[in-house]
Amino acid sequence: MSFFNLPKTNDEEKATIGTASVPSTTSPSQEEQTKKPLFISILTILISIPALVAGSVTFAHAITFAITLSILSNLAQYHFHKCTKRPSDRGHWSKFGPFYLTAIAVPLATFDILRHILVDNSIWTIHSIVSPAAYRPGCENENITCLSVMGWFSAIIFTYTGYACLLVGTIWAADLIPKIRKVWSQLRPSKKK
Repeated sequence: MSFFNLPKTNDEEKATIGTASVPSTTSPSQEEQTKKPLFISILTILISIPALVAGSVTFAHAITFAITLSILSNLAQYHFHKCTKRPSDRGHWSKFGPFYLTAIAVPLATFDILRHILVDNSIWTIHSIVSPAAYRPGCENENITCLSVMGWFSAIIFTYTGYACLLVGTIWAADLIPKIRKVWSQLRPSKKK
């Protein structure tokens, strides 16, 4: 088995045939591990089918929004719970900063998915005061060069800012930087004598 518990390739099997004197038998647990990647692949395809059918795009956007919103809002609640236990001797921002960053990340990271849902259900149309169109009219390529102002804000600025706030808030809430510094100093002791 390789690093990721994937079955050996033919080259790996040929290399082990010459070194092993006793033929190896596959145990039931190895057979189960070989079946796992196939099961995961089939499950992924089945879950992806609604997104591929034109009528189910709205459903896929709604499910994506629900899952993303529930995960991010629960993470924000968890960060608030952790922040209430932090020492407040360095001020309010130092105590509740991770929660604020995560709370800001929730609407920013979910805005583009919400825009998709509103467009799918014809609630936000191109005739609104602000057009929800992600791409400029007349531009044939649907890539970053054809994004409209709304496309830049929803797909790029809001999403990336939201996930950056989420990353910084999570690292801050976990006190990861002091923990890394501590481990680094243990691994690399000072050379002063």
